[in-house]
Order: sequence, then C-alpha cells, then structure tokens
Amino acid sequence: MVYYQKIGRNINGFGMFLTVKQKILVILLEKGPLQNSQIAKRVGITEQWCSETINALHAEGLIESQIITPRRINKLTDKGVEVAKRLKEISENLIW
Repeated sequence: MVYYQKIGRNINGFGMFLTVKQKILVILLEKGPLQNSQIAKRVGITEQWCSETINALHAEGLIESQIITPRRINKLTDKGVEVAKRLKEISENLIW
C-alpha cells in the first residue's frame, strides 16, 4: 500500500488509476532497467504475477529483457517509452 502512495505522488496522485501493466511501464520509464523482483516490489505484486505481466508486455513489443543468470533485466523498447510517456502525461492531466 505504501508503494501505491509513492507512485501516486510521482505521477501527481493518479497512480491508483493505472493498471498493473501501466504501472510497470511508468516505473521502468522513471527508474530505468529493473529486475522482475524489483518491479514486483515497487508495484506491490508477486514475482509470479510480475513475470507473467512482463511476458505479456514483451509480447506486445513494449519491453525487452536480457537474462543475466539468474536475473532478468527489463527495459522499455522505443515503443514502450512512447506508451509510458503518454500514460504519465495522461495521468498528470486527470482532473477530478
């Protein structure tokens, strides 16, 4: 719960409106390449859920991964950067 509040502050209080996929994209935009365990901790999900979501984002061409045994390092593709920037911009412009 604490991390959701952190994300919310980072993107002007609207982190709670982002899906898990969207949060992962914004986190990678803000923090750069991260391991699955680091992403899972920041989003507040299990590593298994994170891995499945990373696989889906990879299949969509938004994330690329490099495996450096035993770690998997994830970073945004060019397409992922564009999507993450738009998500962040939209979330910053939400009005109550």
